[in-house]
Amino acid sequence: MQPEDLRFEAGDGHPIHATLFRPLRDRGLAVLVAGAIGARRSYYRHFAEALAYRGATVLSFDYRGIGGSVDPLLPPRSLQLADWGRLDLAAALEWMRIRLDYDGLGFVGHSVGGQMLGLAENNALLDAGVTVASQLGHWGYWPRATDRLKLRLASRIVMPTVNRFAGGIPGPLLGGVRLPSGIARDWAQWCGSRDYFLDAGGRPLPTCFESLRGPIRLYALSDDHFYAPPSAVQALQSRIGEARAELAIRRPEDWGRKHIGHFGFFRRGMEPAWREATDWLAQQIGIPLAPAGVETPGRPEPKLGATVHTLARA
Repeated sequence: MQPEDLRFEAGDGHPIHATLFRPLRDRGLAVLVAGAIGARRSYYRHFAEALAYRGATVLSFDYRGIGGSVDPLLPPRSLQLADWGRLDLAAALEWMRIRLDYDGLGFVGHSVGGQMLGLAENNALLDAGVTVASQLGHWGYWPRATDRLKLRLASRIVMPTVNRFAGGIPGPLLGGVRLPSGIARDWAQWCGSRDYFLDAGGRPLPTCFESLRGPIRLYALSDDHFYAPPSAVQALQSRIGEARAELAIRRPEDWGRKHIGHFGFFRRGMEPAWREATDWLAQQIGIPLAPAGVETPGRPEPKLGATVHTLARA
């Protein structure tokens, strides 16, 4: 299996860079992977490869302003966090609809990736989804008083101050890549509001979680105290709607680990967790995956073209 880097355009013409993982024998399941706020798509490579070895076609992508989707001609302050969902994620879904042949379409979102699902107006294309450590980021959803205070100070003082003087949030502060100033501005503003999803004027932004057709499972990790405690994940579950979204709280010990935290799920060594999550996803869609670690040979798939315009909303 050879991952293929490709490029497509969001509805406003912004270039989005992605990687496609094709299985040797396609079982008819396609899966879109949407990453966390400071993570490049390469962070999910091992997870995507493991899923492709089991027969799924997997697409991961970089949001605008991140990794390969940085446009040097676009001022970082002009970027909006909401566009990651309503344009970038929507474009990835539309690209898959146009360019891939599948029987079922699944979704895996990490942290903000699960949030952005509610801003993609074409999310009804999905048959089922899994989110990992995806939450509503307002400090009021954190159970511990010390963490609420830290997050309140971070969203109101620390992040705006760092963003103002550094022109973004440096990667080491996030454990990932540099966050463009416009994204950092919006993120700080969102974390200060219980509505969370806000437009450019700070007003509540309508979401489209109600458009989701299939079931969603939200994984909360018991040792993810600072970034996504179970109570904050449950807040996102309530926003999606408990009729279509279920909450699954897991301890590191459930998967034979001592610590997972916010970023550990997609690292090597977490194969038992990957199997549980993707087996559930495949079961909901009705397309069984091959046993983990076994790849059945088949004919190679043809290469794709480099660019496609999508119908994502501008």
